[in-house]
Amino acid sequence: MPRRFLFSFALAALGLQSSEAWAGAYDLRLNQLGNADAGTPVGDNSQFRSLSSELGVLMAPKPVDTADSLGLSGFAVSADVSLNTISNTEKYWTDTTRGTPGKMAPTLQVMGRKGLWPGIEVGAGATHLFNSRMWTISGYGKFALHEGFHHLPIPSIALRGMFSRLIGAEDMNMTTASADVSISHVFGLGKTVNLTPYAGYQALFIIARSGVLDVTPTTDEYLNPSGKLSEFVFKDAGVIMRHRPFVGLRFIFSVIRVTLEAMIVPGGGRAGKLDGTSIADKSGLQQQYTLSLGLDF
Repeated sequence: MPRRFLFSFALAALGLQSSEAWAGAYDLRLNQLGNADAGTPVGDNSQFRSLSSELGVLMAPKPVDTADSLGLSGFAVSADVSLNTISNTEKYWTDTTRGTPGKMAPTLQVMGRKGLWPGIEVGAGATHLFNSRMWTISGYGKFALHEGFHHLPIPSIALRGMFSRLIGAEDMNMTTASADVSISHVFGLGKTVNLTPYAGYQALFIIARSGVLDVTPTTDEYLNPSGKLSEFVFKDAGVIMRHRPFVGLRFIFSVIRVTLEAMIVPGGGRAGKLDGTSIADKSGLQQQYTLSLGLDF
């Protein structure tokens, strides 16, 4: 029996070390936002909401596209590299990440797009935060309200809805949804080249909660002589909303597409409610700059 116990303990320790060794700088340790000084473990809900707000902006899919749809037979694929700023000196980042996180958090987004009918387009993809194990799986639908008058100074107009689900984060449970409106206009440069500036506004909605967290992860509470519990959770305190205006420029030569996009995201200001208590979102202004390379068929 003692041998079996020691063997199980060794395997558990090895698994913990392996997990820590593979963890990246941006992999989160949400238990660091809790404490048990008063005897009962509690979490700092405002810090968790602020962290969720900035992480949602990082991981939510970006449009990186114009208002025009691909058309019935159109298909496009792209890889998008983004530089995203975060409030890296704030407690909700410094306490939960490993080491001091950088001001710029790079992400990679891969996306496939398909035109289904004139004006209707759908797509799906994934976003990865470098130096972490976190991904989001995403999808979207777009409806071009007005397009095709490229020979007239009339912009195309489109509505788009996007969603994503976070995976690879051990303790974070996050879903995002967004709705945006965009305008664009194509300028033809010869028969195979066109240049399309675009602009839009996106409302991003973030829903986040945690799994069960332990403020003393290295101590077995069943062997704790004090008998005090050490587990707590961050509950959903309501939808977090962020505003993401964007501008971009798409260049197409034959089947090659190159897109530049910028988003300036004001800091969060929508407080949540939890058990009658207001939970502040203290996230800061974030900037997102994206270079997209793809093929347009």
